[in-house]
Parts: sequence; C-alpha cells; structure tokens
Amino acid sequence: MLEMLKSPVQLACYDIVGDSGNDCFIPELWANETLALLTENMVVANLVHRDFEDNVKEFGDVVHTRKPAESKIKRRTDDTTASTLNQSTTSTDVPVTLNQWFNQTFTIKPGEMSLSFKNLVDTYLVPRVKVMARGIDRALLGRAANAFTSTAAKRAGRLAALASDNVYGYCVELDKIMNENKVPEDGRNLLLAPSAKAQMLQCDKFVKANERGDGGMALATAKLGTVLGFDTYMAQNVSSVMTGADIELLSITEPHAAEYASTLEIAGTAYVGEFVNIAGNDQPTYLTDASTGAMILNEALKYAVLDNAVVTHYMKCAANATYAAGYSEDIVLKSHTSGKNIQVGQLLAFGTGANRRTYTVIEAEATSVTTSTVLLDRPLEIGVTADDAAFPGPYGSFNIGMHRNALALVTRPLVTVSGAGMVCQVASANGLSVRIAWQDVINEGRKVAIDMLAGVAVLDSDLAVQLLG
Repeated sequence: MLEMLKSPVQLACYDIVGDSGNDCFIPELWANETLALLTENMVVANLVHRDFEDNVKEFGDVVHTRKPAESKIKRRTDDTTASTLNQSTTSTDVPVTLNQWFNQTFTIKPGEMSLSFKNLVDTYLVPRVKVMARGIDRALLGRAANAFTSTAAKRAGRLAALASDNVYGYCVELDKIMNENKVPEDGRNLLLAPSAKAQMLQCDKFVKANERGDGGMALATAKLGTVLGFDTYMAQNVSSVMTGADIELLSITEPHAAEYASTLEIAGTAYVGEFVNIAGNDQPTYLTDASTGAMILNEALKYAVLDNAVVTHYMKCAANATYAAGYSEDIVLKSHTSGKNIQVGQLLAFGTGANRRTYTVIEAEATSVTTSTVLLDRPLEIGVTADDAAFPGPYGSFNIGMHRNALALVTRPLVTVSGAGMVCQVASANGLSVRIAWQDVINEGRKVAIDMLAGVAVLDSDLAVQLLG
C-alpha cells in the first residue's frame, strides 16, 4: 500500500535504493534542498536582475531577456495631439547565450547509502552547493569587474589605494557618478571586497552612531547596512588581487597633468597589451603602443602624475594551447615568472586593438611554478592560438556599485533524462532552476550530479560604477 502512494519518480528512486528502506533518496527532496541551499549561499545572484522561464534549454542556446523601457518627460496643452504623448512600453530585447553550465558531481559510497537525509545533505550536498554558489557569484562579479571599467568617468577611487582616511570620499565620488548617470536611487547595491569592508569599518563616518543614524548597529554587528543610499554587502568573491602578481617596477621620466593622453617616457620596456598602473593615476590602464623608453596608454590620465612616479608593469605570459571562440573550460597559461602564478580575481586579457577581450579569473591552479590553469568568468569571445600573449591584470579590488538592472542572471531548466538506472529532477523557484541527477555504479556507489544552466548579460552599463580599492 505504501508503494502505491509514491509518485512514479519516487518509485524509481525507491527501487534503486533497494531493500534498505531508506526513502530519503527522493529526487524532489534533493532538488528542492539544493535550490534552497543555493539561494541561501549566493550573495550577488540575489542582487541582480533574474530572468527565468520554464522552457527547457540546452548549453549554447540563445534566449532573450529584456532591458526595461525608459520614459521621457512630456508636456502638453489643450491642442496637443494625443498620439505624440503616447510612449512605447516595449522593453529592449537583449539576447543571452546560455554558456554558463555550472556543475558539481560526486559519489556517495555504498556504506553511506543508509545515512539519514540530514547527514547526507551535511556531508555531500552543502559543501558542493557552496562551491556552485561561489562559482555563480564569481561569474557575476567577474563580469562586473571587466564590463564596467571601460572609461575612467565610470570609476570612483584608485586601485590599491583605498584606506580608512579616504574610503568615505571614494564612496561620495561613487554616489556622485551614479547620480550624474541618473541611476534610480532605489535598488542600489554596493558590493565590497573583504579588504574594502575592513577599511570602511575603520572610518568613523561609517561606524559612529551619531553620524550614521543607525543606533550603532554597524559597529555592534560589523554589518554596513545602508551607506550613502547603497544597500551594502561584503562579498568574498569580489574580484581582488593585492599581492603575488608577476610585476616589474619601472618609472616615468617626467611629470604629466591630468587628461594627458600622449606618449609617456619611461625608464624601462613594456609591451603592447600589458597592464600598467602609474602611481598617482592608479587606474586599470594598458598599453596600446610601446617601445623601449616610451608607451601610450589606452586612455588619458585621470589624475596628474609626478616625475619618477612608479610604473607597476604587469608582465605578459602566453597561452599554452589553441582555444577556439566559445571555449568555456580550463585554459592553461605558461611562461610567467617562476612562482608568480595567475590568481583568482585577477583580470586577464587576450588580444590587442579591436580584438582585445578582458575576462576575470574565477578559478586558478598552479600546475607548475611557471604554468597556471584558469577558468574565466565567461567563454572566450575570440579564439586564442597557442603562444598568443595573455595579459594579467593589476593589483586592487574591483568593488561595484550597481542597480539591480545593470546585470542579469538568466537561467533555464535542463532536460531531465530517466531510465537505465538514471533518476533526474528539476526544481525551479525565485528565478532560478537546478537539476539533480543520480545513477548507481556497481561497486562505486551512487554518482550524483548537480547542474545549473545560466547566462550572464550586461543590461545597462550606465547603471553600474566601479569603486576601485
């Protein structure tokens, strides 16, 4: 009688378990728990525009999301023609490629199959879902780090220079730029790297109860709450690298004023495409032209620089193999200085001129002292050939102030495949969809896979500003 009460999917799962009587292996239960854990452990994905439709898709499919329509100020008189007042409510279509296929696969050993659902969740599900949540947040923050840095006018602060005595001024600058860009005041979020949060908590203007007006809760709880109109969060996965990069210190040989955009004379040699940071300017600049003793940046100086100002030169490395456009898995880089491996959170660019594309490293492993394996925030947009130059990015943190509609996370459910001992279940809620599947492998146990198919899209670059730190 009990068996008759179970759904067909539950029965299939129950049959795999066998005679143990452990019916905690119910796919709906696992899928819903996975979705709940994922939502709980993500930070950034809960603060961006989320688009979900319940139509099954596959990796590489192109779907469409929408950029909300903007209204313009209108004025009328008694003689105004009504048709001239009518404004379109059609949202701008934004195509999104579903090229973010997050996966965690693990095996539950035969001797542990009889454990309770809670024990299985704590031992197997929680750590894997946390890794998946970290990957999703890193992909979003990585995209923000390289998508919203195109012009100095959309950046506040200075790289690797944020401190307790200037963080308030940097935040005021951020707020000013957002206001000038007409970013709606409601729905603004500020995402800080741990180092940036630490500096903010040492600034009296952010923690003194009489100056914040929050009764001292920031100091008591170490939560920043609302800062200058921004709902403020510390996000451990904000793109940030502060030490250990492959650098060489050069210097410029004469001072230059802000907005200088011509040749800079330097003591040393750098190469086209490489990132450089000039002390005093402190922006994520790179070289568009270079020769021995001279270089030209991709943009004018934002701030004046002094004679003999230090130039931190981030040295290029190279691709170890050929990777086609659309490639989305691990990339191997070689030829960096011994022990100066590429790091998580570091910008990484390929190509020069119109073919230059900048990514963010969301996972990295030192495979030797001179080679690194990296995973980027998104698949390659332009192919890379073996031995092509790769340009690691500068020190600093790429904190981000943005409105929810600046960036979108688009998810679609994956197809479910059952039969031949395979059990699949999809759970969808709150603009997210995950799939869980498992299959018994003789003498190995139960192989479990968690999948999420998504795409990340920039909806409106005017709704986000970098807070360099």
